[in-house]
Amino acid sequence: MATGGRTAGMRRRVMALAAGVWVWAGGLLAGWTPPVRAAEAAPAVTAPSAILVDATTGEVLYARNPDQERPMASVTKLMTLYLAVRAVEQGKVKLSEWVPADEEAYRVGGSQVWLEPGEFLSYDQMLKAVAVGSANDAAYALAKFLSGSVEAFVARMNQEAARLGMRHTHFANPHGLPQAEHYTTARDLAILARAAVRSPLLLHYTAMREDRSIRNGKGGHLWLVNHNRLLRVYPGADGLKTGYTTEAGYCLAATARRGDTRLIAVLLGDPTPKARVEDAVRLLNWGYGHFRTLLVAPAGRVLGEVPVRHGRAGRVAAVAARPLALTVPLTAGGRPAPVVRLAERVTAPVQAGQILGEVRVTLDGRTATVPLVAARAVASTSPARLTWDYFWRIIGG
Repeated sequence: MATGGRTAGMRRRVMALAAGVWVWAGGLLAGWTPPVRAAEAAPAVTAPSAILVDATTGEVLYARNPDQERPMASVTKLMTLYLAVRAVEQGKVKLSEWVPADEEAYRVGGSQVWLEPGEFLSYDQMLKAVAVGSANDAAYALAKFLSGSVEAFVARMNQEAARLGMRHTHFANPHGLPQAEHYTTARDLAILARAAVRSPLLLHYTAMREDRSIRNGKGGHLWLVNHNRLLRVYPGADGLKTGYTTEAGYCLAATARRGDTRLIAVLLGDPTPKARVEDAVRLLNWGYGHFRTLLVAPAGRVLGEVPVRHGRAGRVAAVAARPLALTVPLTAGGRPAPVVRLAERVTAPVQAGQILGEVRVTLDGRTATVPLVAARAVASTSPARLTWDYFWRIIGG
């Protein structure tokens, strides 16, 4: 990619000075969702739509109007970040690459880092601008860089939403400014959040409280401050995204981790930023005060082997395709033994990730089942080798 130098126009200098160089942040995984867990003294929240979910199991612990379609403001950028980070993880983009801004990004408006037309930021800086500064211009520039046009990127956003099972979501832009046919639900955002927290790189950016890596055109640097107050006041919080518009109200997709238990809280339409924080703390405290994630086996744990016929290896390891876990009350005792069911044998070739069986665990009437898949590929042996093996089986009786 081009490695152009940075430009700094009068507009940025004036805006940076006026703002005191503070930029505040604005404002699997399939469609199946476990039932809401009943528990005493469910918390009262101010937000008209809210949900609390165990990120590992997907179990819904609390819900209030979770399927009500509402605008999401800058929480939109969680999908933008998710797709942008996946491009890095898939080797399609390097964090050191330079991303250009154009006239369209310059004119987006709203929260921004005041990109000038023809200016370049590194991909890493663009991610920080979106995750920490909630910059609309950076979100726009990333979208165009990744897909060639913002329209093509928005199509990707909607394709990914459909793949994840976000049945009541439609994106119209990559930043969240008000636009027709741009909406989601608390449940759908929880689905997206569950996908997002699987990425350590994404959490690296969403956990940032502030950033000063972007030059401000005056020889100094912009001071981006994350508007997600949970990062500063709630133990274990490391994301995800805030948002605000007059239409959407104060919105938040939040996550925190304590030990093996990661919770996700989504709030849409809170009346004030204070209410948003209080609602999030109330939901997370209630969740951690009543439940925990019992992790029986992490994803990738070897739980058996299956013989392979006509393969270059005689056996293949069967591993858990995803974490085998249950959401249980804090009072639940014991650790259940997993029940493994595997195919008697498979015939080569075997593909990595091929389903070989399943593992199931049950505790207090709750059951979790996870596929067991091949840990690696096993190629077929050569015809000559097959003939030789057959010959020795015959003469060996």
